[in-house]
Amino acid sequence: MPLDSHPALANLVDDGEVFRIHNRLYHDPAIFQAELRHIFSTTWVYVGHVSEVPEVGDYKSATIATQPVIVSHHEDGEIYVLFNRCRHRGTVVCRDDSGHSNYFRCPYHNWVYANDGALVGVSMADGYQDLDKGGLGLQRIPRTGVHRGFIFASLADRGPSLEQHLAPLQKYIDRWLARSPDGEVRVLPTAHRFEYPGNWKWQAENGTDSYHGNYVHESWQRVLQRAGESRVKDVRAFRSAGCARGFDHGHALLERPAGLNPNASWTGRMMQTYPEYRQAMESRHDAESLEAVSAKLIIFVFPNMFMFDTHIRVIDPVRVDNTQIRFHVYALNGVPEEMNTHRYRAHERFFGPAGFGTPDDMEIFNASETGMRATAVDWSLLNRGQHREARDGAERVGDINDETTTRSLYREWKRLMATGDGADR
Repeated sequence: MPLDSHPALANLVDDGEVFRIHNRLYHDPAIFQAELRHIFSTTWVYVGHVSEVPEVGDYKSATIATQPVIVSHHEDGEIYVLFNRCRHRGTVVCRDDSGHSNYFRCPYHNWVYANDGALVGVSMADGYQDLDKGGLGLQRIPRTGVHRGFIFASLADRGPSLEQHLAPLQKYIDRWLARSPDGEVRVLPTAHRFEYPGNWKWQAENGTDSYHGNYVHESWQRVLQRAGESRVKDVRAFRSAGCARGFDHGHALLERPAGLNPNASWTGRMMQTYPEYRQAMESRHDAESLEAVSAKLIIFVFPNMFMFDTHIRVIDPVRVDNTQIRFHVYALNGVPEEMNTHRYRAHERFFGPAGFGTPDDMEIFNASETGMRATAVDWSLLNRGQHREARDGAERVGDINDETTTRSLYREWKRLMATGDGADR
């Protein structure tokens, strides 16, 4: 059976009694191209946040299935997601990561487009006969949507709505945002960028994989102990509490309840340090709600977005063996700015380019990619905790260090590869 057939692709994920995936998922270029077609070109892909384009004329660049796009705020108040490709000869019309402009001008032959993609100017127009400018604007992405400030786009003209796609995560996204008294965040310039010579799924798996933390990041725990901030055994005890949750549509999250104890809860510590934050939070939440808000959540929105405590992480697959990652640090609205500065410094210390955590992960991705060159073993195991995974309505719930979240990712991978599109849910 040829590899590009749907059954052959789906069979590379074995979700039987021992959940496993075939190693070709990480290094076969044909599989990577199939993922671009069946996953990134059919589902909702995160492309930005409204705070990155707050004013008319603001724009930012992004990619969907390796295709360049522009997220643009037009004067009609709408946010458009446009293919970054001149309709004349295909040159990109926007070469900056972000900025402000009244138009996009092609650098090759000077065709000019408005912020909504309309073609408004053609150089030496007398060289054309009956040129239909109305039909030659920048092509719009078939579907765009904004959910609580998060901008998503889909290359598919049909399929589940954005609300349907995000429905399993709705209450957790609300809880994640509720750490802001206003229930809103704003992305801060500029993103931390990372690139590693490996497959995009290493990062998709790792973000909600608690199992690796005590080993890959052991040096960080020992630094905390030497600095007198926290003992290794206390960090590991904290990391053992909570659960891993897997959802339909490939979404997942890690949840570590912490209560409001300042020694264990960031929310509790900030409420103790900043009385105005405590007052704002207590005026909006009862005691039970505050307990829920204080939980540490790491949310994976399939296929390319993570919501961490300090940043939004975006995965951009480039090639089968090359991936770019962007960490967008965000501020909480409605809190003292000193508190947001504290959050940024904490982010830099662990997740920043010179931090303790991210370089560890990048090295593991490199080591995993190298290990996949050994062809004596065809399958990788993802069955940790499979025997004790429980159903809670639409959720699969496992121990915090089980591979529940990764199995959720690959169940959706298998479904999309089997059906060939994201429309049948």
